[in-house]
Amino acid sequence: MREAYNNFYVEPLKEDQEFKEFYVERQGVVSPMIDLKGRIELASRKEKYLFLGFRGSGKSTELYRLEAALDKSRFLVVNYSIREDLNLSDFDFRDFFVSMALKIYDIASARGILLNPDIEKDFQDFTKKITNITEEEVTSQSSVGLSWSKIILLKLSREKTTRDCLRKELDQKISDLIQKVNWLILDIEDKSKMDLVIIVDDLDKLARGDQSENFFYKNYPLLIEPSCFVVYTFPIHLAFHPQYENVRHAFTSHVVLLQMPIEKKNGEKHEAGRKFYADVILRRINPELMEDGVLEYAIESTGKLTELVDIMKEASLIAHRNGQKQIAEKDVTTALDKLRMTFDRTLTEDHKKKLLEINSCKEAREDGPDSVLTRELLFSLTAVEYEDEDEGRWCAVNPMLIPLVEKWSRSL
Repeated sequence: MREAYNNFYVEPLKEDQEFKEFYVERQGVVSPMIDLKGRIELASRKEKYLFLGFRGSGKSTELYRLEAALDKSRFLVVNYSIREDLNLSDFDFRDFFVSMALKIYDIASARGILLNPDIEKDFQDFTKKITNITEEEVTSQSSVGLSWSKIILLKLSREKTTRDCLRKELDQKISDLIQKVNWLILDIEDKSKMDLVIIVDDLDKLARGDQSENFFYKNYPLLIEPSCFVVYTFPIHLAFHPQYENVRHAFTSHVVLLQMPIEKKNGEKHEAGRKFYADVILRRINPELMEDGVLEYAIESTGKLTELVDIMKEASLIAHRNGQKQIAEKDVTTALDKLRMTFDRTLTEDHKKKLLEINSCKEAREDGPDSVLTRELLFSLTAVEYEDEDEGRWCAVNPMLIPLVEKWSRSL
């Protein structure tokens, strides 16, 4: 049980050994990794892509697979998460472009690529000016082993004064920054004889207020300016926004990783989806550690990847705590009830009514005032969009919430 508990971690798979042990292919759909890899390898232009998916659907794992799969003799890959270096509670597009520039600068150092001295000095001087960092600060921090770019990123994430200074400086100079980024890219690609691929993860985690809408819908012309391949993770709930079509066409393509359904739109069992979830769990636990019917019950009650793994982790803990040799259905129920209580407390009456409507019509795409409610439900993963070849796209209430939906239908 201890090994199973530790296998049920909700973290992206990164290493070859993890892929071998735990990765499960989705049947009936082209892997986003295969899709993006093919596009990048065939493209003669430096294309920009949006990668859509619900939080916890496995996007980061697919991006690590993409990084590993790209030909290392042709491509230099910079794969990073905005959560590593930026303050997400005070996120701004100007901070983002500085962090991207520094990640590009770092890849040259990491690969031993000697930058053109004029380009390097110009970039360093510009960055020092917009962040108001002094030579004394650089020297002091360098003495403890921090790189020049890491020093700036730490100040940017931790110091509001640094962020305020940078944003003020870049108000009229953002195009200058992007020009310097492109000089770095061209120099790196020329020296290495390789194409640069930037993968930006966790942009779908922007959650405060209108962060994600402002970032993508106000700044998308800037996002296509870097002169290299770029893959941006994109919050799937924004695909329900009226402006999405305008933004989508600015990028070369969009690639979607949808949740695998456990039921078809007509209510029949979706066997491929159920097999996918079962395989994910059986890669992590000996089936003899579960009572008969437990796995099927857990899949029926969740139908979302990270939620299912979370529930099984909690259930294995409960079983261990009770001195059981197997996970019982009651352990899964206890874990489910704990998670359901959170949703029941936080959803408003309007949210609940909208979920009842979605549960009835299996549709969420619409214009008008209710579209904001829909995006909030999709972002919180209380509503989920699915797709298959036979029935196209449809929306459904998170299967975990069905007992609550039944309760709300009697009271609202």
